Amino acid sequence: MSYIEKNLMNGESIVMRAQLHAVVYVWPVLLALCALVVMGFAALIDERAYPLTVGVVMLVVSLIWGVLIHDNRKYVLTNKRLIEKVGIVRRESHEILLRKCEGVQISQSVLGRILGYGTVTVSTTGEAVNDYRFIKDPIRFSTQINQQIDRLRDDS
Repeated sequence: MSYIEKNLMNGESIVMRAQLHAVVYVWPVLLALCALVVMGFAALIDERAYPLTVGVVMLVVSLIWGVLIHDNRKYVLTNKRLIEKVGIVRRESHEILLRKCEGVQISQSVLGRILGYGTVTVSTTGEAVNDYRFIKDPIRFSTQINQQIDRLRDDS
């Protein structure tokens, strides 16, 4: 059971888990490719272990980096809140009650529109603003947030 599931309120259920787009893995993948190139050249040119060791270290760092990106941020929409969990070892949780939300905006660069990712910005009463970056299919996430806000208003 995940952190978020353990901390749901009474009568609260998960509506959607927003996913990070694969574009967040570009730098770790590029580092891994560089590591493979270094290891390949080391095997062909130099018999010493130093260049091969550098390549292996780069590969391990890229794998750890990818895992940290994957497990670091979680965005969950429930029928009552929008929850962001940040961190693996040291955890932070940011929660927004949907009844306090005033607006939802989507920002997408040209590349974001082509690849299908963007930033969803949620503004709340008191002028607080929360950005959810690199969201896969931000229009769907925004629509789900707005639907839950409407359901809460209809129930009131």
